[in-house]
Amino acid sequence: MRVTITVPEETTADFVVATDRNPDDLAAAILRRFSGSFAAAISERLGSPRLALTCHPAASSPWDLSGITGADADDTERLRQATHHIAVTSVLPAGDLPLGPHLARAAAKAVAESVCGVLVDPLSGQVLPVVPFGRFDEFTLADDWLGAALPPYRNSGRCTADEDDIDGCSCVYLTTRGLCRFGLPELQITGVACPHDLAALNVLRTTAQRLLPLGRHPGEHALPAELLLTSADFSGFWGNRESMWDDGPLAVHITEVTPHRLAVRPPADFPGTLNEWLWDELPPILHELLSCEPDHAMAGHPSG
Repeated sequence: MRVTITVPEETTADFVVATDRNPDDLAAAILRRFSGSFAAAISERLGSPRLALTCHPAASSPWDLSGITGADADDTERLRQATHHIAVTSVLPAGDLPLGPHLARAAAKAVAESVCGVLVDPLSGQVLPVVPFGRFDEFTLADDWLGAALPPYRNSGRCTADEDDIDGCSCVYLTTRGLCRFGLPELQITGVACPHDLAALNVLRTTAQRLLPLGRHPGEHALPAELLLTSADFSGFWGNRESMWDDGPLAVHITEVTPHRLAVRPPADFPGTLNEWLWDELPPILHELLSCEPDHAMAGHPSG
């Protein structure tokens, strides 16, 4: 069996800066933030559909940010008090991925910095840090591109299952929100027990990285129903070159939920449940690594 996905000829990336300041020369503010080839690439695009800037009064903005909250209460308050919404929009051919969205978001971060604004990714519904994950000239999916994050551990206290029970609950539903701007279907994994949430998230991360190169090639792609995920895929998600597990590839089964969404499951021949697969079959690093900074520092997952 195979799964067919269709990569469009064009994609659109949008970012919005909420601010209470009157913006001045935004193009100049953006270009002051960068240098070298990165600045040249942004300068070449500014004013074209590949990098368009528009400003709207918040009261009549096409962007409804009322349901978005930041991790910081101050960001949320500034969102609510903003008088202007500055949009950075990039309409891109498939061959311009993932550089095009990366440039657009870097430009939006420069705008947010120049007007002391709050940067919002409307697609993922999240407030983004203005300080980048790595350098502006480096693209990694780990840099807040997936919009997928761990839910409150143990279902905010509502889950009463025994933590030692591998299949004790099915509380966790994870989905990406942002792969579509790279021309790819979103990914989901459902029915996960709370203790395996990080492992499930890392499976989604690795699968997303495995699919990312397809976004540069418009048209239909027939994928094997079982994808082989490698250590290089997981390393690539973080922008690392070092191997992150020593075992062989990890097989995952993908199925179409809708034309724009794929479900990730255990291999068809795995005899147990999803949670048994997550517990028994995954490389240990997928249970352990919540974040990985550019210096390869690791942060563990809280136990609850």
